[in-house]
Amino acid sequence: MRDLSDLAASARHSSVPANWPLIHQDTPADSCYVILDGTVSVAIAGTTVATLDAGAVVGEMALATGRLRNATVTAVTPLDLLHIDAAEFQALLDRRPALREALLARVNAVAATA
Repeated sequence: MRDLSDLAASARHSSVPANWPLIHQDTPADSCYVILDGTVSVAIAGTTVATLDAGAVVGEMALATGRLRNATVTAVTPLDLLHIDAAEFQALLDRRPALREALLARVNAVAATA
């Protein structure tokens, strides 16, 4: 629960309209987002591979790995978001080792299936 409180304190609340491209594939990562309300589509090379709703986190993999974004994320509906910039994200992971470990485990699991 403290990790979630710290996450919320590290983030900025923002909203975007439907059809807004939140993340562009093959661009450098500068932030990640927690979806509070709304739906996004995730596309790789123009093909939709997932639809995500409230509670999902997007953009964290590129921040964690330092690689370019691996997908485009677009708002399907208007979105209510927590926006976490790269510096705040890194500081959060430094303060919360358990969160860092969970994220790295996720990154490694995704890498193993790629």
